[in-house]
Amino acid sequence: MTATERPILSLETGYHLRAKPLYDGRVKMENFELKAVPFAEDGKGHEEFLAGDFAAGEFSLANYLTMKSRGESLMAIPVFPNRKFRHSYIFVREDSPLKEPAQLKGKRAGIPGWLNTCGLWVRGILSDEYGVRAQDIHWMARRGDRIDVALPAGTRLEKLTGEGSLAARLLKGEFDAIIVPDFPEEDGIRRLFSDSKAVEQDFYRRTQIFPTSHAVVFKQAYLAQYPSAAVELFNAWHKAKKLALEDDADATYSNFAWNRQVWEEQRAVMGPDPWKYGVQGNEKVLNTIIRYAGEQGLLQKKVTITDLFMQIDEPQS
Repeated sequence: MTATERPILSLETGYHLRAKPLYDGRVKMENFELKAVPFAEDGKGHEEFLAGDFAAGEFSLANYLTMKSRGESLMAIPVFPNRKFRHSYIFVREDSPLKEPAQLKGKRAGIPGWLNTCGLWVRGILSDEYGVRAQDIHWMARRGDRIDVALPAGTRLEKLTGEGSLAARLLKGEFDAIIVPDFPEEDGIRRLFSDSKAVEQDFYRRTQIFPTSHAVVFKQAYLAQYPSAAVELFNAWHKAKKLALEDDADATYSNFAWNRQVWEEQRAVMGPDPWKYGVQGNEKVLNTIIRYAGEQGLLQKKVTITDLFMQIDEPQS
């Protein structure tokens, strides 16, 4: 098969180092012409994938779980390129009296929407770790969700009217806290956890959970036509990640002056490769987010790891 005869595999990705070798051409596929397009704005990439502009995409796990439990024709490969600890994504005003999670009970929290994976993780962690249930907080969403979900009994979710970012509205006093997937640019805001990195490192040591927000999802129609695409794309992501880890190890690659110390610190806590792909080794994080999705009303029916992910694992080194 010549290069011109190879089928095109169009892929939308996030704009980050794990995907960069896919869209800068360093990693290619043997039997497919990979056309990877990065999106700095995740939502736009998700929308274009759902609209049919891409055969596969790096996609929100909260949305994927919700859609898959409703029978949508999608299937994920176990590639998890967007992972973040989420304790550090709870924000309050600098002058807020709130200092610890238990104080969120009875308070108003601004969120982008219920089907936001950052919020899904935070709500689950607040319940598991601190005894703060979703029903204990008055949730105020900037947007409605396009899929109806069955919220847990007693949950208060209000759709906001008006304009302005959640951070700006926090500063105006409309909320007591916000939970957002990106760091606010506005001054006058601080994290609820004053030493969130220490809290997150302790969380990881105790649970071995490195929360994942995205997986790589195929349209099932594409896989029906090209079933070998799943394993080939998985292997391409694996190669891209290895290159990204090599870049991280190069002290001259980053713009950060103390990047080597950060690299050493992360390895001491999480080992040489916390960005593990494949089902094996990710069972706990996946079962946890599936449980959170069920507890928070996202799932129309029960789903398992086997329902959600093709059984592919990284090559043994």
